[in-house]
Amino acid sequence: MLERTVVCWNGTAASEAALDWALRRSAATGGGVEVLDVVDGALFAGDEKALERASVQEEQRLASRLKELAATHPGAVSGSALLVGDPLDVLSEQTRRGTLVVVGTSHRVGPRVRYGWSLGARLATSAAGPVAIVPVEDPAVAHRRSGVVVGVDGSDAGQVALEYAAAEAAVLRQPLTVVHCWQEPLAEEPLIAPDDEFVDSQQLAHQEFLGEHVRSIRQSRPDVEVTPVLLRQNPISGLRAQSEDALMLVVGNRRLTGWKRAWLGSVSHGLVLDLAAPTVVVGQEAG
Repeated sequence: MLERTVVCWNGTAASEAALDWALRRSAATGGGVEVLDVVDGALFAGDEKALERASVQEEQRLASRLKELAATHPGAVSGSALLVGDPLDVLSEQTRRGTLVVVGTSHRVGPRVRYGWSLGARLATSAAGPVAIVPVEDPAVAHRRSGVVVGVDGSDAGQVALEYAAAEAAVLRQPLTVVHCWQEPLAEEPLIAPDDEFVDSQQLAHQEFLGEHVRSIRQSRPDVEVTPVLLRQNPISGLRAQSEDALMLVVGNRRLTGWKRAWLGSVSHGLVLDLAAPTVVVGQEAG
């Protein structure tokens, strides 16, 4: 169960999107949010006076925003701090089991791979707890979002994501959509047509696989409305389509090691590269 929600805020549109999403979630759960403002010390390397001036200005801006929040969302902010350092390092220190760290990301143009190096994506690869990455979008669109979506694939990471999504759906009183995508072997080979009988048998097997996961959630979370969705398509495109209007998409992180640690699992990474909805990345430590 989540005990803390930490929002990275710095006055940008992306950080305001993260703050708004976290506040709406806290209103539903009854919990508070902690607001952290991080001044990137590397921008003022060798100039202590400039860093001091920037810190003072940022402290004033943070205080002003907190005053506004006290009026518009009384009691919602449970704590705040202005910190100096590398934003990635500072936020990584906040990640742990039971803590949700929320960051925003701006809409970008050009190659989608540029999303891969956003603060949220980089944080999610090494976080010791769940990380929510919230895209900037029209407030009216953001406030119409509803439901929790999660994909299952039989992996340990997928199981952790499913349990986390079910817990969020329960506490938020939102319906849960459990998606399983599958493709027959050599599906990307246009000249190879699979046998109909083989496809039918695979469809039945995957239907049973999805049914088992849905039954387990219905037994453990009888108060949650669960809808299974079986798709014969690429999991990235399938989950994107199913989560376009969702309040939250939950994906698992395989927690790779070495140089691969800079990447999430292929499906999670693909979804983070091209956000369709606020996306929560969870690893084995999520709770």
